Amino acid sequence: MRKKARKRLYLFLSIAAGMLTLAASVYLYSLYIRITDVFVSRGLPSPSIVYAAPSSIREGMGISMPALIDKLKALDYHETEGFPVKQGYFSRGTADIALYTKKFEMPSYTIRPVQADVRFSGDKVSGISTPGGQDLGSVELGPEQLAVFFGDDFKLRTPVDLTSMPDALIDAVLVTEDVRFFEHGAIDINGVGRALVADVASLSIRQGGSTITQQLVKILFLSNERSFRRKIIEAIMAIMIFHKFSRAQILNAYLNDVYLGQDGHVSVIGMGAAASYYFSKPLERLSLAQCAMLAGMIASPNRYSPIYHHTDALERRNYVLSRLLQYKVISDDEYRAAITEPLSVQVSRVHVKVAPYFVDYIADQLTSSFSKQALTANGLRIFTTLDTDVQHMAEVAMANADAAPEGAMVVMQPQTGYVLALVGGRDYDKSQFDRAVMSKRQIGSCVKPFVYMAAFEDLAHKGFSQITMIDDAKLNVSTGASVWQPQNYDKRFRGRITVRYALQHSINIPAVKVAMDVGLKGLSVLLEQLGLDSDVPAFPSIALGSVSTSPIDLCRAYTIFSNNGYEPVVPVSITAITDLHSNTIYSAPLGFKPMASEQACYVVSNVLSGPETEGTGRGLRVFRIQGEYAGKTGTTNDFRDAWFAGYTPDVTAVDWFGYDNEARIGLPAAQIALPVIGRFLEMYTGMYGGSRFAVPPGIQFACVNRYTGVAGKGVTDCVQGAFIAGTQPRTGAVNSIIDWFRHLFSGH
Repeated sequence: MRKKARKRLYLFLSIAAGMLTLAASVYLYSLYIRITDVFVSRGLPSPSIVYAAPSSIREGMGISMPALIDKLKALDYHETEGFPVKQGYFSRGTADIALYTKKFEMPSYTIRPVQADVRFSGDKVSGISTPGGQDLGSVELGPEQLAVFFGDDFKLRTPVDLTSMPDALIDAVLVTEDVRFFEHGAIDINGVGRALVADVASLSIRQGGSTITQQLVKILFLSNERSFRRKIIEAIMAIMIFHKFSRAQILNAYLNDVYLGQDGHVSVIGMGAAASYYFSKPLERLSLAQCAMLAGMIASPNRYSPIYHHTDALERRNYVLSRLLQYKVISDDEYRAAITEPLSVQVSRVHVKVAPYFVDYIADQLTSSFSKQALTANGLRIFTTLDTDVQHMAEVAMANADAAPEGAMVVMQPQTGYVLALVGGRDYDKSQFDRAVMSKRQIGSCVKPFVYMAAFEDLAHKGFSQITMIDDAKLNVSTGASVWQPQNYDKRFRGRITVRYALQHSINIPAVKVAMDVGLKGLSVLLEQLGLDSDVPAFPSIALGSVSTSPIDLCRAYTIFSNNGYEPVVPVSITAITDLHSNTIYSAPLGFKPMASEQACYVVSNVLSGPETEGTGRGLRVFRIQGEYAGKTGTTNDFRDAWFAGYTPDVTAVDWFGYDNEARIGLPAAQIALPVIGRFLEMYTGMYGGSRFAVPPGIQFACVNRYTGVAGKGVTDCVQGAFIAGTQPRTGAVNSIIDWFRHLFSGH
């Protein structure tokens, strides 16, 4: 019986052992496959970075020394003494700033580093030259980083191939973390022995004795738990990785995945990201001392942080340098020079959402073409149209708005369709809803310039011009089932007035009459093609702005007045996207569509010209706007929406104010929306200067009375009215003496 029992026991144990062996084999094999897959497919994830348009300085630019210094600091330039000898540094004098610009790879060209002396006269750049005195005229500073698209782990990575890493860095890491890396296998038996003695003596895990391969396993697969069980699993996984991959591959992965500090909620991962973060320079440009500092931080990035623990960081760096000397990696002279070098940390903070509404706008566009994985891990570089100076001007102008309602503002460059600035609300922290793009509201009288533009073009053969007389009188319009009676905002009728007066003072009834003369169907199609609405009913009310649109679409439509009647097919906010290897994978096409003749657009601008305009746009005169400019208010009848569209030959800006719940704001656009654009245009032309609208061929000028349209010799209170050839008044002609006297005595 005993024999049989023993046989059964042996059989059971054999089966159990076999099953355990099989289970262990399956587990180890699956573990091997998982480790291999993760190691191969991990792809060194790197976040995508969003850049603004490159900044530049030019002679004659309206910018003060303190403002330029702030600009340089935002671009991660650092102040030094004397004339800068390194890229990315500047120094200040009594009336000048010396700087050494940084090399930067743009998608289609390279911004070359230049040493320049920028001189000031008051708040203006009076000259730019090289140290040798050669006139430069302008210098390009490179783009500011707007945002970083992180994955869910919020890790900043800048992967660098091992072959591109400085030898000094590799040596510093090896002598500090695993000096026998190229001699032992996955596990260093000598190191394990030393650690085991210490651990047994303390009855706990005190020392790791870990090789770089084991540390990589912990980084990629394990937690920071200290236990014998975890050490065993770590050793098994390290052996598997060592069996599958070369030492170079392991070291490359380790240096690109090691944790090296924290910037708020963002982890700095890998040597490439650390070089950028702590020194504002690429890895290959680090000095020996800087390489030693990064290598020393691996053991405890927070304890040895040069930002928060300067003394500890310095001692740790010098310890690494001493290890390099001990193993004869560096000479005595190199050691002495390195330990005297200051830490010279120049932190480049991880910017998260400068111009947050614009960044959200960019993100919405990108998600339609790129997966979340591509945006957060593939290291894309996204180059945008945002001008940080213009964005700042828009934000300042919006912040100084006089009333409490919500608001939005968009600034575009007419000749390119570039979105230079975008403000989607009064406070991003309180509301992330982007009213500049997502909110569609009725535009009121902002539609009238398009109505008159169509009339100047389509009715020119009938002699229609800005001094054509229109009867501002009671109007009954049959809409089928009922009769519509449009009203002027002040419930008054003015009798016969000029087109010029009607548009400048935003009188409703003449606009309706002109729209009906042009043809409501054609006008409806025009507004749809301008992108103001997708379905515009051919009703007379469209002449008063019954169409609903967003600030960005209204801004795009208004660019035609500065761009000879051509409108961008779409607003352009992303100019190019490059991959991790600087290959361009997207380049924005510039597309335009003709919407009106340049002559008709010019006449509208002439009527609404800021220095000469009367009526609702008169408030622009109080601002010191350089060059020519024009603008139009838009207030809905119930005072729920207030708009202003203002433009110069170089820039178009539109703002909107109202409540999200469409409550009444009770203020006209001239009081709340106009001053914001006025302040913006004052700042914009103060920095970039002003210019005049180009006069297209086929335009004639005549002296006309600004109120009555009287034209001819001896006209008083004269303005130079623009006319499409053939519609100009004949020399000596007067439109109507009776009308002239009527307006003279009515005070209009």
